[in-house]
Amino acid sequence: MPRHDGPISRTRQELYRIPWIRRRYRASVMDFRESTFDAAFDPSSTKHELVSGISRQHMLNQLPSPDSAPLREKLTPHYPFSCKRIIVSDDYYPALNQGNVILETESIDEVTATGVRMKDGTMHDVDVLILATGFRTTDFLYPMKIKGTNGYFLEDAWAKGASAYLGITIPGFPNFGMLYGPNTNLAYNSLILQIEAQSLYLNRLISAVLGAKRRGMNLQLHPRSEVAQAYNEEVQSRLARSTFADPNCTSWFKDEYGRITTTWCGSAIQYQERTNSIDWTDFEISGTAAEEYRRATPTRWKRVVEETQISDKMAILYGLGMMGISIAALYASRILLYRI
Repeated sequence: MPRHDGPISRTRQELYRIPWIRRRYRASVMDFRESTFDAAFDPSSTKHELVSGISRQHMLNQLPSPDSAPLREKLTPHYPFSCKRIIVSDDYYPALNQGNVILETESIDEVTATGVRMKDGTMHDVDVLILATGFRTTDFLYPMKIKGTNGYFLEDAWAKGASAYLGITIPGFPNFGMLYGPNTNLAYNSLILQIEAQSLYLNRLISAVLGAKRRGMNLQLHPRSEVAQAYNEEVQSRLARSTFADPNCTSWFKDEYGRITTTWCGSAIQYQERTNSIDWTDFEISGTAAEEYRRATPTRWKRVVEETQISDKMAILYGLGMMGISIAALYASRILLYRI
């Protein structure tokens, strides 16, 4: 996708000094990113077709020559847009189109003493070979050893794929929580929004445990198995209809069994709304302070709101009003100076 990088004009820099304009711009960025959810997630949506077209046109704009047709063919994926991480760049295609660059998509047969031989017999002599294979994205918390009350290590509990309630807590692992856990990654907005929501959620759980400790009591909390299972079945059901689930697409979103364990199944706001309260009946509760929380009503708090809270029309009217007040104040000050 095109990035449209460019210098920020002096006028814009001065406008960004005004707090209201900065807040409005920040909200507009959030609005735009949230609006791309359908485009990235739902392969049957109109938005998905629209951004797919923009992506194809971007490649044609940067590789327009008939001589670039073989390169365009290699760069055109045979799976839905956004099923893998989206590259937002104005430099990617020109870099691959340089005379000293070869894009090789054939499988490697072997690495020799002087280079790399491909499956089709092509030999590439090289001076340096860089192995860049990425990370163990589905081995959450690897290589930490975490043991639960059931005697299992976390890696055993996740032997057939990682999962967690809201991506934060795990049945059988009391008073354990994590940030950026299974199925909390975003492909269309900032991960900071997810981590911030998780931090607020964990803060309430930690406060309950520490509050009990200060009163000379103890408290252990972990999600009920049936609650966590129902939640994760819902997440996987929604993900099964997403671009990420396309059988032609292999990506770091999937584990070795083809299960999508990294990515969230909704928008950032939907996750914030899902994690801005704790229903204590969702948890197995034990300890000397347990009865207090078994009877407790749900704990709720306000989520961090980043998106626009007023319409564009109201924003324009407000801006014009503030401009009018500023002009009037300036005019009044000039009259006062003249009289003095």
